Amino acid sequence: MTNPTQTLSIPVASPYLISQTNRDRLDLARKRSEQGKITNILVKGATGTGKSELARQAAASWNRPFCVVPVGGVDSANAIFGRMDLADGKTVYRPGLLLEAIQTENAVIHLEEINRPENDKALNAIFSILDDTARSVWIDELERLVEVAPGVTFFASLNEGFEFIGTMPLDIALSNRFAIKMELTTLPAYAESMMLSQRVDGFTHSEAEQLVDKVNTLRENQLEPIAVSTRDMLSIAEFQTLGMSFEQAFLTTVDASENVLEQVLLIKHIGGEETNGAMKREFTLL
Repeated sequence: MTNPTQTLSIPVASPYLISQTNRDRLDLARKRSEQGKITNILVKGATGTGKSELARQAAASWNRPFCVVPVGGVDSANAIFGRMDLADGKTVYRPGLLLEAIQTENAVIHLEEINRPENDKALNAIFSILDDTARSVWIDELERLVEVAPGVTFFASLNEGFEFIGTMPLDIALSNRFAIKMELTTLPAYAESMMLSQRVDGFTHSEAEQLVDKVNTLRENQLEPIAVSTRDMLSIAEFQTLGMSFEQAFLTTVDASENVLEQVLLIKHIGGEETNGAMKREFTLL
């Protein structure tokens, strides 16, 4: 087993809102990991809902070394662990980030976009490291079995749907290796406002509430609803702190029609402000 290197480090904690249901699942994952039990977590959700940040902030709150392994560029089973290279006229094996990470005690490893490999057979190699019995992988080039270190926790994220070009359905044998499954959605208005005011310097809670109110009008527009992710909201808020109007910041960030934006906001202005009423506040900071 190797020791942590400069490649893996503990992330900086940042405000992150999570539902009580998902918090309970994360607490379960942490306890299982601390007990030395196999801990694999699959995170689904629309783009921009905080899947990648969830894994990072879990590592930060658990005080664990963290790394992201992008699956999208993997074109063969062996490539995810390392590659052959030339050094001083000799062929040598260069271990990749994943191989280092699985040998780092208590590491949190995010397999990003696990359903977007270059080759549909490329993920076969990781079955054994996710398995609840083998928990190891044989590396031909090293001529040895590499075991997953104690306490290692795997997160895997994916986007599902026909609109995500280059993705593929997740193999059921791979899906079954993730005992804990979580799904993220767009935050409710009160939680999104709280997140924006805490994550964007200089953006007040009142400004955040106004931004969320306007964007939800566009999201819920029956004629032509506009998809706006939480990631988009952060960008819009940041651009507004730099002096942009809401309209400028929105159109800079979101691929939407200026005419639709103007029409919807005009209807809202004429019709007056509406409130959604009380909502159960189940989202809290991680």
